[in-house]
Amino acid sequence: MVEYVLLLVLAVSLAAVLVSRLVSRNADDPGILVAKWHNILEVIADDLPDGK
Repeated sequence: MVEYVLLLVLAVSLAAVLVSRLVSRNADDPGILVAKWHNILEVIADDLPDGK
């Protein structure tokens, strides 16, 4: 039983670290996915509708 609890704690802590590094919305240190999404939005916003 103790082994299963330790594995569960390990899995939950690993998932929490991954989520915090991938989708953190901290302005000083954004997550990888949030930063890429922000870059994509900036590229789309800089696009001119007439193609010039």
